[in-house]
Amino acid sequence: MDVFMRVSAIEIGTNSTKFIIAQLNENGAVEVITRTSTVNRLSSGMYPENNLKPEAIEKGIEIIGNLIKESNAQGAKMVSIFSTSVLRDAGNKEAFIGKVKELFGIDINVISGEEEAQLAYMACREVVENKSQKFSVIDIGGGSTEIIIGNGTVIEQKISLDVGAVRLTEMFVSHDPIEDSEVEQMTAYIEKQINERESLDLSGLQLVGTGGTIKTLGTLFYQKEHSKEKSINGKVIKKHEIELLFSMLKLLNIESKKKLIGLNPKRADVITSGIKILLSVMDKFNIEEIKISSQGVLEGFIAQYLQNPK
Repeated sequence: MDVFMRVSAIEIGTNSTKFIIAQLNENGAVEVITRTSTVNRLSSGMYPENNLKPEAIEKGIEIIGNLIKESNAQGAKMVSIFSTSVLRDAGNKEAFIGKVKELFGIDINVISGEEEAQLAYMACREVVENKSQKFSVIDIGGGSTEIIIGNGTVIEQKISLDVGAVRLTEMFVSHDPIEDSEVEQMTAYIEKQINERESLDLSGLQLVGTGGTIKTLGTLFYQKEHSKEKSINGKVIKKHEIELLFSMLKLLNIESKKKLIGLNPKRADVITSGIKILLSVMDKFNIEEIKISSQGVLEGFIAQYLQNPK
């Protein structure tokens, strides 16, 4: 591969469509040219029947078309469009995949939860000081949560849980602001999902987090504009600080949340559920802090591709 050849990729998530253009610089390191995230709400109305709604499909395809145009305008080669939990779950995913193929001539690769976990781990490893030390990663998305334990470049355990910020909001939340009974039901569901994975144990390990919920938590806590995710890369937040933030968010209605610095208004209705997932994991394994990675699955994919192009 030409060192300065630009490549692009699109990740279709449950709540957002992420896009990246990158190249290797003269030192062989990944240089990001463009990185964007667009709230797609592809899963709107999807749960619990697990079928994409026609209007969500239409919006999702429109976003992809715009990103392909952007890739072409910047002289980048589109190397992959891939999807995670939302198309793994959707019973009518072929309606979406087939339309993208028809319009743009590109196949969507639906990656497994294990593949998603692997990419998240490699991206998050960059913020760990001692890269030969055993650590854990949590990637909270809209539809699923990936948990990974690894040591250096070796992944020892990868687990994908069917709990995500959008999924849980659609399953349990019908009041604004959320009611205590809804939080209790959600918490019981999350704990059940975690407890069913008896082999999972993060106790004593450094926890690194990525995904929409974690990055939003970081920009909220550090009062950074939600588009400035890079500014919270490597930052640490204590569990008791997350608990205070959660208590505040739980009391606010969606319109009030939209006014908070650091919170993308389009995530206002799902952020409380996302943070509840994180707190449940931290409670279960007595974890007192989390380090934030602004890089995630898409960055992990593009780095892997550039280092080992097909």
